[in-house]
Amino acid sequence: MEPVLSSSVQPQYNSQSIINTAEEALQTSGVNAAQTVYKSALLDWVDDVTMGDTIDKESVKGEIANLWLAYADLNRRSNLFKSATEVYEQAINCPVGGEVGKIWMEYLRFLEERGRPRTAQKLYLRALVGGIEDDGPSVKDVADQNLLWSEFLRMMQTLRKNPDLTLEDLKSAVANERGTQVDSTSTTLQPEAATSATDSSASDAAEQKPAKRSRWDKKIPEQTETLSAGSIDTAASVLFAASKNMPPEVETLWHARDGGSMPCKPEPALFGASPPKLGDPSGKDLVGIETALKLLEMLTSKTHDGKSLGSALLELCHACWMMTALKEEEAVKAKEALEKKISNDTEALESNLAARASVAGGAMAAVQQANEQERNQFIMQCTVQREQLLAFSAWEFRKLLYTQQIILSSAKLPYFDGPSVDSASITAQAKVCSILHSAFYLRDRVGEDNHVNMLTKQLETIQKIASTAIKTEPM
Repeated sequence: MEPVLSSSVQPQYNSQSIINTAEEALQTSGVNAAQTVYKSALLDWVDDVTMGDTIDKESVKGEIANLWLAYADLNRRSNLFKSATEVYEQAINCPVGGEVGKIWMEYLRFLEERGRPRTAQKLYLRALVGGIEDDGPSVKDVADQNLLWSEFLRMMQTLRKNPDLTLEDLKSAVANERGTQVDSTSTTLQPEAATSATDSSASDAAEQKPAKRSRWDKKIPEQTETLSAGSIDTAASVLFAASKNMPPEVETLWHARDGGSMPCKPEPALFGASPPKLGDPSGKDLVGIETALKLLEMLTSKTHDGKSLGSALLELCHACWMMTALKEEEAVKAKEALEKKISNDTEALESNLAARASVAGGAMAAVQQANEQERNQFIMQCTVQREQLLAFSAWEFRKLLYTQQIILSSAKLPYFDGPSVDSASITAQAKVCSILHSAFYLRDRVGEDNHVNMLTKQLETIQKIASTAIKTEPM
């Protein structure tokens, strides 16, 4: 994929230079190293556009779009299709790249190739009409809109097996569903996207389930631990935007905790793969009566119009769980890629050493000694590469912990008061999260009303226990 370069591109924002660096990293160190090149450049460039004072923001926007597409293409070429999907999602949610039509077009074609027309339909409407907040089309350029409408029409003609479907018919169906009048020549519609043109029966037949699932998904029943699209978007966008911002003072605290040893993942993790088995749903055996009481009050509270605040809190925790799952899968893939590279390099080395020994003749002893030295040096290099990957992964999980602590502190959960590297604090936080993990698992399984009723009874019981304890306290 050759990016389109602008003649006015500032030298420090040349996407082709980053793409070349990533390709070199791919050849020498594997796909994980290449991914890191793209991540680093995108984080810096997006910050420059959104927070800095660049000279030509429009040209930089095009270069950022090129990087997103090259990053996604890297994952596609490496058969990392889930990672490619995550990159595309980050790209369309990017405050800079999300406006560029070619990103949407590439993503939509990718979804069609992967047999996911329902998702593609929703994204066509989001790009051309707007999201649920009535914020207008994500793609602003009229030429890009026209191209997307054309592709949308082609897909719907195929799905509905109706080659006579016209663009006017498609736009009219969208407008009628929304109860609005749409000019057939206009490419800009306004409200929420849902249309009879996107017939679910046709798309359901064409949609395919992913061929593979992460090890996290295998441990948890599909019907209870599958996030909504909104939750996945939340997790991905929050992780991408926030995890890079660990302050230097927090990094310093981690360095102090490490001392002279290798960095390691924070333990325990706030969220495990499977929901914990709690004998008492209130969690008072884990965190005590006072904290359990506060959690139950939060989970059973409602707004003035009767909506559940507890469900919003659990959705937030579910997103944090998903962030952990994504990071775990990323770490596993990075390790597998490194071990595969080492295995291939080992085979190549042994083949070369054997070929050298086969022609050694009378110098066999010297050749064998040289071969052994080269083999030992290679083993040391492999050890260093493994240690570097472990250190990198440890810091990635520390950034994830920091992000989750900030998010859950904003929800005013017990034991969450900003970032912390203290082992006792992290352990206490993990206990709170295990209770919430169990709660969002149960609520998804039995329904909100049944779950709230059960927690309300738990709340009443603990309130009585707390009241009795106060009355029996010695004066």
